[in-house]
Amino acid sequence: MALNWQTEFYRYRRYFMGIRRFYGQKKVRVYTEIVLSILTTAFFLFFAIKPTLVTITGLIKEIKDKKLVIQKLEEKIHNLNLAKEKYFAIQKDSSLIDQALPKDSQISLLVRQLEALAVKSGVSLEAIQYSPINFKGDGNGVKASASVIEFKMFFQGDYQNLRNFLLSLNNFRRIIQVEGFGFKKGKEGEGLSLSLNGKAFFLKGEK
Repeated sequence: MALNWQTEFYRYRRYFMGIRRFYGQKKVRVYTEIVLSILTTAFFLFFAIKPTLVTITGLIKEIKDKKLVIQKLEEKIHNLNLAKEKYFAIQKDSSLIDQALPKDSQISLLVRQLEALAVKSGVSLEAIQYSPINFKGDGNGVKASASVIEFKMFFQGDYQNLRNFLLSLNNFRRIIQVEGFGFKKGKEGEGLSLSLNGKAFFLKGEK
């Protein structure tokens, strides 16, 4: 039993002495330190640096996403500024829209405008007839489309002036539609009479 113990002791002693002599060589020490350094670096890369790299990658992606959002917002701001500029450019002409299609019938204003146009053309307005007007809208509280006033007017003048009056209606600011017209010879010395059937349009207000 003692012999076996001593045999094993001497055998392991020679083994460790061999390792000591092997490690005592300069090349072995250098390569061993390099391998240990690599293993240590790999350890820290995996357990310490890797989470940091993952965090950095996530931050880079978040920055890119925010840059894209900022770019989209800048485009919207640019488009809003363009729309604002266009709105202010046409705002001065908005009154013309109200004149072309007013929000109520304005029948008295229409008559005065046509009468002034007739005087400018050298003819006179003799009479006017127009259909009844519903000033209250449709009764359901919903804005309706353009409503219509049907009218009939009678003018007196010579042919050329009456013709000029009819042509001038093309440039009339209020939207009107000429349904028909007819000339009739007046009494001796009174020139011609013009009968004009037309429609004027306006927007009914809410209930």
